[in-house]
Amino acid sequence: MDRRYEEVGYEVADGVAVVTLDAPHRRNGMRVQMLVDVLHSLDRADRDPEVRAVIVTGAGESFSVGADLDGPETLSRALVEDIDGHTPTGYREPAGRISERLFAMCKPVIAALNGHAIGGGATIAAAMDIRVASENARFGFVFTQRGVVPEGASSWFLPRLVGLGRATDWLLTGRVFDAAEAYEAGYLTKVVPADQVMSAAREYARIFVEDTSPTSVALSRRLLANAWLHTHPGPAAAEESRTYAGRVDSDDAREGVMSFLERRSAVFPPLDPPPAQRF
Repeated sequence: MDRRYEEVGYEVADGVAVVTLDAPHRRNGMRVQMLVDVLHSLDRADRDPEVRAVIVTGAGESFSVGADLDGPETLSRALVEDIDGHTPTGYREPAGRISERLFAMCKPVIAALNGHAIGGGATIAAAMDIRVASENARFGFVFTQRGVVPEGASSWFLPRLVGLGRATDWLLTGRVFDAAEAYEAGYLTKVVPADQVMSAAREYARIFVEDTSPTSVALSRRLLANAWLHTHPGPAAAEESRTYAGRVDSDDAREGVMSFLERRSAVFPPLDPPPAQRF
């Protein structure tokens, strides 16, 4: 495992980058350094031509229980320590920067929620594409119970996942809920026994590595994101049509059709164009 990061593990194998929140002694409680490491590792994975999918998980029994609280000054101290968050246009908290980077990814990101995802753990997971969780995991957007407000762009992502009514319930009450409720609401993609979380996440990743065009996946992510800009289906259909027309004569499309006709696995070319370096 690559240890260039202080609080995050990073490894790439078989086309999949695995980013691991790596502070199990504090249940992966989030400190500024961990969040900075997550942000940089996501960017690194997105720029790596060998990576077709990303899995984000936690070391130990929790995904992340949110901010690592050790006293009433914890949150204000973290704000001071987060040097990168102080921008000319005002403060941008780190979980929100991670969620924005996830939104901009070309590669699909799978949350392997091996245990509890509370606070920032729940918010960054909401910005990922697929969420596989342990049946024993619990979730909570507990910010109002800590005297603060939601972060990580959860006020944007969560209503789009579970609807305004459920998002209002979870964000305003700050209550903690189980995996069954999270799945029923649409927050989770799949719930499995605790010892099967990573294998289920890797199975999703395998689909992206072996079965899909990386360029088509990236373009489809953008179509989904841009659809929220429209109040009528017409503009969304027009954008789909433009994108579709630009793909029908591509190497990807030819390979996709021929592999189907020849009853074989497709071998798609790398992402075109590759993501630009951001750090």
